[in-house]
Amino acid sequence: MTTLQRLTLTPLAFALAAAVSGQTLADTQHNGPTFSGNVTGGVLDVSDRDLDLWAFRAEAGVGGIYTVNPSLRIRYDLVADFANAINSVDEQTWTPGAHRQDDGEIYIRTARVLLLTDFGSFGFQPRVPSGFWGQIYNNIDVFEYNRFHAQTGQNAIFGQAEQGSDVLSYGTPRFGGFQFIGAVLTTNAQNDQDFDVYTGRLIYNQGPLNFGIGHTQVRRPGIDNLHRTSFGIGYDFGMVQLGGVYEHNDDRENSGAASDFDAWGVNVSANLSDAWSVSLGYAENNRNLDLDNDAWVGIVRHHFNDKVYGFLEAAHYDRTDNNVAAGLSVSF
Repeated sequence: MTTLQRLTLTPLAFALAAAVSGQTLADTQHNGPTFSGNVTGGVLDVSDRDLDLWAFRAEAGVGGIYTVNPSLRIRYDLVADFANAINSVDEQTWTPGAHRQDDGEIYIRTARVLLLTDFGSFGFQPRVPSGFWGQIYNNIDVFEYNRFHAQTGQNAIFGQAEQGSDVLSYGTPRFGGFQFIGAVLTTNAQNDQDFDVYTGRLIYNQGPLNFGIGHTQVRRPGIDNLHRTSFGIGYDFGMVQLGGVYEHNDDRENSGAASDFDAWGVNVSANLSDAWSVSLGYAENNRNLDLDNDAWVGIVRHHFNDKVYGFLEAAHYDRTDNNVAAGLSVSF
């Protein structure tokens, strides 16, 4: 075991030992399993491509929590994404879970176990949606199809991925709305390096204000030393919500590469009534090699209740294909 591995696992061993002392597994209480999911389907029209029926989301999963004692809870989640198996993905389109364009396969979107203790949360997550994306970019990630993250094919504006794999994480307890989360990821199991990605973020979320700042160091094939710094902020005025994010990607091996760029986005959303809501967003990057791009996106939603809504979304890109999407979303 390396020194880094010892430093990573020793706090976990201490916290777990303290939490379970005097408690047997037979005393645990199980809240679950709870089943949930979402199906969002409709029509996608991308410029220079045939109109297509599309599964924007199609996922179902199970989760629950074992309470060992007041100091230790064990949470589990397993979620499968079926959109990739439903859609016919090409280089003009993308599907959740299909960032490697391996269409036709059911994608395991979430497979994780979390230890929730008085000393913080410890995550063992072979597959999981990126908390970095979800907590820093969330104020602009409000659309059904045009989501801008690094795994959206030609729609990608930002360098940050939305899906992570092989994630070992730790989150501190919350202090006055603040929380720090650190994680390491193993994205390549054959490069003689246990951890390929190091990331940390400081999050604040209390009342109408939320913001987060984070830094990530990435090593992957073709990129040996990429540093990404991100800052996101949002404020909820009640009827209107404002959000923004800025991302700086520093490829310290090659500043002229496509991976070295800045990107930013802003969004305004409004609840017009209990039944109607709208959002308008703008995002751009300044990628090298004539790969820069910008986009305007707007969406109108009609909410039948808190589980069902219909939507109409349209996006205009400077360099890549425009699109229009319409459909219905049902959660259960």
